[in-house]
Amino acid sequence: MTTAKKRSSGLVVTALAVVVLAVASLWFIPLFPHHAYISGWFLFALMLILTFFNFRKKIPFLRVGKASFWLKMHICLGIFSGALFFVHMGWTWPGGLFRQLFAWCFLIVFISGLVGWWMSCTFPRRLTVAGYETPFDRIPDARNNLRQKAEALVLDNGDGNTPSLASLRYADQFGTFFIKPRNFWAHLLESGSPQAAHTSQFDEMERYIEKGELGMFAELRDLVAQKHMLDYQYSLQLALRLWLFIHIPLSYSLLIFSVLHIILVHSFSAAVS
Repeated sequence: MTTAKKRSSGLVVTALAVVVLAVASLWFIPLFPHHAYISGWFLFALMLILTFFNFRKKIPFLRVGKASFWLKMHICLGIFSGALFFVHMGWTWPGGLFRQLFAWCFLIVFISGLVGWWMSCTFPRRLTVAGYETPFDRIPDARNNLRQKAEALVLDNGDGNTPSLASLRYADQFGTFFIKPRNFWAHLLESGSPQAAHTSQFDEMERYIEKGELGMFAELRDLVAQKHMLDYQYSLQLALRLWLFIHIPLSYSLLIFSVLHIILVHSFSAAVS
């Protein structure tokens, strides 16, 4: 069975489990007076398992089994935990500041997990289709190299006294383009509008470029296209890093919230009894 089929079968089983849980929460679970305690402890156990996934990646002796299996289990259990959380709350939004903060933290972790799953499925393929991938830590050097090539190209063009038309248009429209990453959201959403705008500018400029500058002009056009590709890679790789920066710390915060919630619930129960 291929990896895609295994992933699909896992999602089908998870979807069926969510449906069964939802039906049970409406007709059977309310018949048990202490169902909130049972679902709460089960949910806490799922949170521990899901948090273990990050520990497994960092600690060598915990790396038991294939990473693909753990990732699939992390996704399926994460989806199921979202349904179980709402069952635990009785399909209502909680009251009280602490419980609301707890619920918001869980909701953000859950949604960020779904977003991260989508990015991990689509971004690597998008980077592969792009043709080549520059490591994230080497992107600044690659961007600086493109800037130096572009500046050397336009400075070498002309008679030394009067700047060429291409040089003037470069300074006016592309002088700052090579300095830093551009169009983060456009590249993330796979919009070609920034590159189309530059293509339109080049087409307009080409009407006024002298024949002796056409070679330089074509090279400059290619450098701008390479910069767009580099910005595209930067946007996707940065988004993946930012997602981890949000999802993992909030997951640990959620675990702390869970422990505090358990302490408060059982302390209150003991005080009432």
